[in-house]
Amino acid sequence: MTTQDKVFLIDGSGYIFRAYYGIRPLSTSTGVPTNAVIGFARMLGKLLRSESPSHIAIAFDAKEKTFRHKIYDLYKANRDAPPEDLIPQFDLIQRLVEAMGITMLKIPGYEADDIIATLAKRAGEQGFESVVVSADKDLMQMLKPGVAMIDPMKDIRVDEARVNEKFGVSPEYVIDVLALAGDTSDNVPGVRKVGVKTAAKLVHEFGHLEEIIAGLKTKEKLKAAEKNVIAEEDMARLSLELVTLHEGVPMDVDCHSLAYSSPNMTTLEPFLEEIEARNLLRDLRTHKAAEAPAASTSTEAAPAEESQPTDQTPTESREYKTFFALDEVRAFLDARPDGATLVFDLETTSLNAHEAELVGVALSYQGSAAAYVPVAHRYLGVPKQIPRDELFSLIGPILADETIPKAGQNIKYDINVLAKYEIEVNGVAQDSMLQAYVLDASRGSFSMDSLSKELLQHEPISYKSLTGTGKSQIGFDEVPVDAAAKYAAEDADITEQLCDIQAPRLKASGVEHIYQDVELPLVSVLSRMECKGIKIDSAALSEMSKEFQHKLNEIEAKCEELIGERINLNSPKQLSRVFFEDLKYPVIKKTKTGYSTDHEVLETLAQDYELPRVILDFRMISKLKSTYVDALPKLVNQRTGRVHTTFNQTGTATGRLSSTEPNLQNIPIRGEEGKRIRKAFIAEEGCTLIAADYSQVELRVMAHLCGDPSFIEAFQNGEDIHSRTAREILTDGAEPSSDDRRKAKAINFGILYGLSEFGLAKQLDISRTEAREFITKYFARYPGIRTYLDEAIEGGKENGYVSTILGRRRALPDLTSRNGAVRQAAERIAMNTPIQGSAADIIKLAMLRVDKALRERNLKSRLLLQVHDELVVEATNDERDEVVELLKSEMGKAMDLSVPLDVDVGQGQNWAEAH
Repeated sequence: MTTQDKVFLIDGSGYIFRAYYGIRPLSTSTGVPTNAVIGFARMLGKLLRSESPSHIAIAFDAKEKTFRHKIYDLYKANRDAPPEDLIPQFDLIQRLVEAMGITMLKIPGYEADDIIATLAKRAGEQGFESVVVSADKDLMQMLKPGVAMIDPMKDIRVDEARVNEKFGVSPEYVIDVLALAGDTSDNVPGVRKVGVKTAAKLVHEFGHLEEIIAGLKTKEKLKAAEKNVIAEEDMARLSLELVTLHEGVPMDVDCHSLAYSSPNMTTLEPFLEEIEARNLLRDLRTHKAAEAPAASTSTEAAPAEESQPTDQTPTESREYKTFFALDEVRAFLDARPDGATLVFDLETTSLNAHEAELVGVALSYQGSAAAYVPVAHRYLGVPKQIPRDELFSLIGPILADETIPKAGQNIKYDINVLAKYEIEVNGVAQDSMLQAYVLDASRGSFSMDSLSKELLQHEPISYKSLTGTGKSQIGFDEVPVDAAAKYAAEDADITEQLCDIQAPRLKASGVEHIYQDVELPLVSVLSRMECKGIKIDSAALSEMSKEFQHKLNEIEAKCEELIGERINLNSPKQLSRVFFEDLKYPVIKKTKTGYSTDHEVLETLAQDYELPRVILDFRMISKLKSTYVDALPKLVNQRTGRVHTTFNQTGTATGRLSSTEPNLQNIPIRGEEGKRIRKAFIAEEGCTLIAADYSQVELRVMAHLCGDPSFIEAFQNGEDIHSRTAREILTDGAEPSSDDRRKAKAINFGILYGLSEFGLAKQLDISRTEAREFITKYFARYPGIRTYLDEAIEGGKENGYVSTILGRRRALPDLTSRNGAVRQAAERIAMNTPIQGSAADIIKLAMLRVDKALRERNLKSRLLLQVHDELVVEATNDERDEVVELLKSEMGKAMDLSVPLDVDVGQGQNWAEAH
């Protein structure tokens, strides 16, 4: 059959939710949410471009309950209501579909899946093939000759092999597996203790459901799950009825009537202008111009969505080059116009920059097609490639030349890889990942794939499509050069386009200085820190591991004594049974699967019972052992003999750095175990570790922001703020005890993080009335803080974002949500983000100052770590005193506040001594 004989049947409801969750929140200038509409349009446009369907229909779920609810009133009872900002988009999406000229079907009493099944049956009867477009597993039961399926989420064709992989059976038996195993997403009950694997085994043994029931009734020895099938056969039959698609939906639709030609332009253009979908309008007008070049396309652009250059060539149509000779690379680079930014992207053998080997380099600049230079592909029949050292001799001086602007996506990784080959990168001008982060730090992802889909409406070639996954995965050096070239050159091309799109947006946003003065310069500082690494005492950690294991064994024995049996202390299910069924502890919190035994529950129970206290110790020691004590020695780089963490600039919405492999942010500051782990981070021979830590920086930031005279006075006089708060709030001027100071500290930081009276009562183990009195007294004593917090929320509502002292922004659309819980959570973020974000800016500015001062003085000492409000420097012993003074001076001047930035400095042969 030809494409003219196929009917494409789209699961519109599935499209909606995929579109909503796949794109960050967007809204028009009047506040109408549009992310689901725009995402839906992009997905639909991609399908139309890639498949060119001649016949098409989109099915939606109706609002009314279906026939399934009549036979089982709990059907889909566990489904949450749609997100509040999605609800007004349903009608907009239906208007979009109508404007696109696509038949839309919605039948009361039936689901979209039933409509699709009915249309597929009619299509077969009328001589058409059907292509179902959905990621819904329930629709896999339809697969058969004449009915194909596309999963638009994974961009794959679903065939019998994929169905078998998911359910363990062929498509005709999918409903039998679902009937037995149930479906939690739709609240289909199924049979207790029967999962997909068990259901599949029963299908293979007996056949369809009725055959399974009959067969089990004649079987002599039944397993527990098989007994349940017999005992619950009526429930299984009910479940079968719920999961079986209805092929007889009453509707007057002939498949010939689903013919598709083109959108209704007189309706579609005004609609896209209404929802301010600038990209979609641009693409639409470009398409119109291509079809009718004589027609005028000068229409005033809509004011929102994204600001993009209009001369972008669609990524799908670009051609890329592959260079196998050095002269070709030289000619390509020589042709770069003066001032044009050189985009480069490395392909390597590992995500760990310090272990990665170079495989190839992709290059791009405006006005030329992107190119790939393979250097180390290894497979039978691989073409001759340029030797790596020869390529470096050509591009090394160019990369080091500060006058030639460079760009990349997460360029720090590429800089680190090149550093291993002693290639220096200077003149970094753009990083598309950091641009996106500064523009909107609350994005779900800053990956190239995510940014490309959102800003270019293009899904890049996936890495996994080249290398595979699991046991069959190959290294990038084994990928054929032609396939690798398309992938790598596309990455460089996309990076160039993303930078071109985001650079003007940064200029217009008011946050470009954060990007230019903080985040971009920090790349080279972090790169040097990561490449330097830190030395660890593996022998000490080995001994610590043995001790920790001995402690864990003792705790397990203690728990066995308290419980009366040995259980797996890492099993929430077993703990839940012991706590709430055997020992009858009070239930603190329930989950969908039973009673919770999370950290909060254990802490609550530990106030009255010994066993939860012991298990808290077990979890803490077990986590430290696996995460640090056992893991750190494995992370030592064989080439350098040091551990190299990775600092992530886009890991938090507040601007704080995070770190991975190892995550140094989560090592406990207090407690003997945390100190012992820090003790294993040691200085190189002839050096000292110096740790410089800001004192109460977030409270100092709050003093500056709120301008409260009493709060400012305390810091200017060098008073202990927690003792002062205790005297003024708790002790009526008397000298506070250590417990009073502890409570005051909890109040100070609780107010900072928007802690409620309920939260404070819980934290201090006091009544809510007492907590309310503390908070009332606090705001009466420091009225400027109350005013600041209220103004932070109101300003956030008015602007749609909150800002740090430096001007870093965080979007908070939920401040105007009608959902009380969602709005209150956003209000807490609005109060805290300017404070926490300003503290993050301060430590980043301090890093820039310290690194610059060390280098300008030609000191051998180097910045190694940044953890929370602390910097760690490895100083040569002869430079130690100078570095101590340098840290105090440079960190103290990082930002000009109305209160001093105090810096505590310590030193020692290990991190614990220096802290």
